[in-house]
Amino acid sequence: MRIFAISDLHVDFAANLALVRSLSSVDYVADVLLVAGDASHRLDRAAAALTALRQRFARVFFVPGNHDLWVDDGEGPLADAAVETSLQRMASLEGLCRQLGVETEPAAVGEIRVVPLYGWYETTFSDRLHGDAPMDRISRRWADFKRCRWSGDLAEDDVRCHYFARLNEDRLTGAQEHVITFSHFLPRPELLPPVQVLRFKELPHVSGTDHLERQLRAAGARVHVFGHTHIPWDVTMDGVRYVQNPLSYPHERKRRRQEGIRLVQVG
Repeated sequence: MRIFAISDLHVDFAANLALVRSLSSVDYVADVLLVAGDASHRLDRAAAALTALRQRFARVFFVPGNHDLWVDDGEGPLADAAVETSLQRMASLEGLCRQLGVETEPAAVGEIRVVPLYGWYETTFSDRLHGDAPMDRISRRWADFKRCRWSGDLAEDDVRCHYFARLNEDRLTGAQEHVITFSHFLPRPELLPPVQVLRFKELPHVSGTDHLERQLRAAGARVHVFGHTHIPWDVTMDGVRYVQNPLSYPHERKRRRQEGIRLVQVG
């Protein structure tokens, strides 16, 4: 049984959903897939993608990303979202996963323990490495500020970050010696390129949290899969392999000259 990873499906783009459905129906029937968030901001499209993946893999694990928690598409409430807050949207998405047989809780895969980790970003996450990242335009350019909705006690990004981190505390222990953790957001700022080469210069402020690094280490991870930045990554640091394998937006794949959907084996 092999374990593969992908992130940032964004199947609200029809081309991306077509690529997901183009995966072989026979090559992966004994394998496991980790989906590190951002299936779609539309629940019906997320359902279509997760259904297709569940039909192709023995097991599928999923953790939500920021786009998955949108309840507004920029023109008003989403037609398929009969919810008022992003936490309610997350509950609806996880209910959908249960219906489809997509796993969102830690579980053993043979001798490996797979641990999904919730997260959100904190604005000071990468200050020590990316202190030159601008902040002045972020509220206008970063869609989460307009398309997610939070109750009053979760109004601040850093408060949300602590909230999601607390959800992981019971997930950090298990019997398996070999552990793979995965999250949507980045666990350490070294997983971002320098600001000078980033297309979205404000990205370091909305990319990750140190809580995830602490928690993946507490879980004993040897591999950590992440997403969010749409920047392919595969590096080992301090004994942990960090992998990002995004499907990304169609124009980003065109720029990378990527044809089709690629899977990265992580276990």
